[in-house]
Amino acid sequence: MWNYFSPEDLQWYSWELDGARAWLRKNGEEWRLALEGIDFRAIQPGAKGPIPAVPSLELPIFFSVGKGTKIALRPQLAHRPYVIAVRNDVRLLPGAEAQFDIALPPLLRFELEGGKVLLEAEPFTVPNTWFGDKTSGNLCHSLPMSLDPRCAGEKQAPADSAAPGTHNAERYLACRSLVQCRLVIRNQSKESIDLDRLAIFTDLINIYQKGEFMVTDSVVIVANQDGELQTRIEKEKSRGLTVLQAARSSGISEILVRRGVSFLKRIAGLEPV
Repeated sequence: MWNYFSPEDLQWYSWELDGARAWLRKNGEEWRLALEGIDFRAIQPGAKGPIPAVPSLELPIFFSVGKGTKIALRPQLAHRPYVIAVRNDVRLLPGAEAQFDIALPPLLRFELEGGKVLLEAEPFTVPNTWFGDKTSGNLCHSLPMSLDPRCAGEKQAPADSAAPGTHNAERYLACRSLVQCRLVIRNQSKESIDLDRLAIFTDLINIYQKGEFMVTDSVVIVANQDGELQTRIEKEKSRGLTVLQAARSSGISEILVRRGVSFLKRIAGLEPV
């Protein structure tokens, strides 16, 4: 779905994106592009493309001019942080670790081979929320899903024994047009910590192709014995995968990640109890 290909002139192509859709048509150096977005809460698994298909006449068509023979629909993580609620408040005792699998809605770009962007748009509409004061707060994407932790030694229960409504996040994790990210929280302090919301800053995270799905580097947050939080990106397990979107270079991004640590501590309830 995300590879570069050579479209035929005057032929419309479409991508089905778990409820959203995108189209393009090439005519020499003229490109016609269209996107039909949906509310993130209405997403349903089912994605494929590009396939020949004509867009609805009611859709607005975008025009762009660019020289190139190959084009791709490419994902990029949002420029704002993502905030996600934990289903029930999670207490992490000293020495414990919890993992959360999160499906992030990306921005999508029509991109010519070589990196020229013809159009960038959000296929999934999500609400925004503001955290912090007016001068140092952050405007974030608020994802309407509920997360359950995965813990060491946990056994998978049969699907038919699960309580109704306990797998809200699994529907999103089955969608190929979303980006799957693993967040790991490790409590190496001497105090318990409580979690109710989680924040994902994306400046230093790469997107990879893993089979039919898109995945990111793992985000690891460690609560140290001195009471400080450290955030790092684990890339080791991502080696050998095709990179779909490379993270920004270091520098200002490192500053944003350090800001993200205090931000997470403020909104996620990572305070000793």
